[in-house]
Amino acid sequence: MRAQQGFTLPELLIGVALIGVLAGLAVPAFQGVIERTKARTVADRFQTELAFARSEAVFRRKQVVICRTRDFARCLDWGAWSAGAMTFEDRNYDRDLSPGETVIRVQQEKDFNGLHMVGSANRPVIGFRPDGRSAGSNTTLRICAKSLDALRLLVINTGGRTRTAPAGRDTPACGTD
Repeated sequence: MRAQQGFTLPELLIGVALIGVLAGLAVPAFQGVIERTKARTVADRFQTELAFARSEAVFRRKQVVICRTRDFARCLDWGAWSAGAMTFEDRNYDRDLSPGETVIRVQQEKDFNGLHMVGSANRPVIGFRPDGRSAGSNTTLRICAKSLDALRLLVINTGGRTRTAPAGRDTPACGTD
């Protein structure tokens, strides 16, 4: 008589329990990977939007501004960039959308993948002059997880160039400025 091959019930239960424990340990680490990947995607998209605004300023020979907005009709001086942003031609250089000024593109809250993006309070808009330079000082936008821990940085210099970088341990969390 041949012996039957297979697992006994206790062996099967131990194997399933072991897989469950390992999966329980791996899921939180994998969540961090997913959030960092989302942050990189958001940073890359917004960097593309900044490059587009800069090139439009040069092409149109007018100042082009990106600002925070919720209703896509006026700029906000406070709040998260991830609530919504719009790019427009600022003909009168007042850094706000005025009648007759053209909205070029918008980014809605869903475009930020559930992450927060904030900047310093002293830089409510990001503008580009007709020569492509940034209309303001250097600034850094922080992209943060739902826990408000900073994941990625988007740095804009006065020359109008942008770059992204991972957030360091000393990077302030979102909501601390």
